[in-house]
Amino acid sequence: MLGIGELQCVELKRSVASMLPGDIPWYDPSHTVFFCALYGSLAIIGFGVLAALVITIKRLKSGEDAGHH
Repeated sequence: MLGIGELQCVELKRSVASMLPGDIPWYDPSHTVFFCALYGSLAIIGFGVLAALVITIKRLKSGEDAGHH
C-alpha cells in the first residue's frame, strides 16, 4: 500500500534539479512548455539589451550630440 509520503517521493524524482537545459526532463509536456516559454522570453530580453548596447556604442563612437540636457 502506497502512503502519501511515497507518492510525494515519486513526484520529487520528476522535479527539476537545476535550470540548465541538460537537466530538464523534456519528455514531460508541462516542463517542456514552461521552459520553452522561459528560455524564449529570456532570449527576447537578451536580444533587446544587446541591441540597445550596440546602438548606444555606435552613437557614442559616431560623436552624435543627441543629448537633450
